[in-house]
Amino acid sequence: MSLKDFIISKNINRSRRNVEFHNFETAKNIAILYCIRNKDDFERIKNFAKKLSQKGINISTLAYVPKTEDIGNIYFGQGNNNFFSEKHITKFGKIKEVCITEFINKENDILINLCTENSFYTEYIFALSKAKFKVSGIIDCKYSDLNINYKKTHNPDFLADQIMYYLSTIKQA
Repeated sequence: MSLKDFIISKNINRSRRNVEFHNFETAKNIAILYCIRNKDDFERIKNFAKKLSQKGINISTLAYVPKTEDIGNIYFGQGNNNFFSEKHITKFGKIKEVCITEFINKENDILINLCTENSFYTEYIFALSKAKFKVSGIIDCKYSDLNINYKKTHNPDFLADQIMYYLSTIKQA
């Protein structure tokens, strides 16, 4: 077991969540976790969140920014968006930012992980989240209730389209 897995499993055992299926018909609150490297990433998420908002769903987002100095960029900080970097979570899992703790503790109907690569920071937040239904594009994500394999195209827009398709199509049995 790696140090990352040990820290996540130690902390995940302390938190409990109510697992409950949701799709776009039943969800009232959706959280989106994503990684942002440039303005295009941010615009992609804004468009995705806008599509969901048009369905009458409340959206909140949290973005991991690999370069701490990028958090002050002009295209950040619009709407209901929060940003964090590795300086906001220690390597041992201590969270130093209130918006991260609030994101984790909010019992959203759905949490969508739009990160295309796994990092300790995004995996940690995704694992600890108390969201009722978790969706990820990272195929080996063990904390997800629904994994969508988009690796054939390596296109984040394709992942967003697949999430839109499946959460619009799948119904509870």
